[in-house]
Amino acid sequence: MAYTENDLQEHISELQQYLRTISRSNSSIPTIVPNGIYDPLTEEAVRRFQQDYGLPVTGKVDNATWDKIYEVYRSVQEFYEDIAAILPVPSAEQSNMREGYSGFAVYILQAMLNTISSFYGNLKDIEISGKYGKETAEAVADLQDIIGQPRTGAVDFRTWNRIAQLYNYHAGLDAENNGNQQKISGG
Repeated sequence: MAYTENDLQEHISELQQYLRTISRSNSSIPTIVPNGIYDPLTEEAVRRFQQDYGLPVTGKVDNATWDKIYEVYRSVQEFYEDIAAILPVPSAEQSNMREGYSGFAVYILQAMLNTISSFYGNLKDIEISGKYGKETAEAVADLQDIIGQPRTGAVDFRTWNRIAQLYNYHAGLDAENNGNQQKISGG
């Protein structure tokens, strides 16, 4: 079977996705959007990768460059998979937390709310007590306003998932901003 133009575009898109993932942990590599076209930005990303990882700087992807890109991509991907795995999910009986509820899931909720609040000037920190009181209900309601959900102050699965998504996103930003994110060297 012949190597088609479509095959080439798929491989370039795959390369671009690998480089995009690597750029999450190596800021010297430009963030590119996979489009299947080996454009000047893709070539520049390859050049920077080759420079950072001790390869001949050609801007072209030979076997050694491809193998190193894939190796570093897998390392970065594994790092982020570990982070993504930290997504607390309440049990079925916790699927509608509201005032009066208490337990470990409330501790997690309150910690997530406090992390998110540090990125929004119109949200305030709350006490992490494990008790779903008025302060927690108000914080949830304020966040529901921001995420476009009905202002109930209660946490159902939909609200929990949005809070967890925001938490994961902002916790990742916080790690980057505080230098806690490690640069994957791959070598």
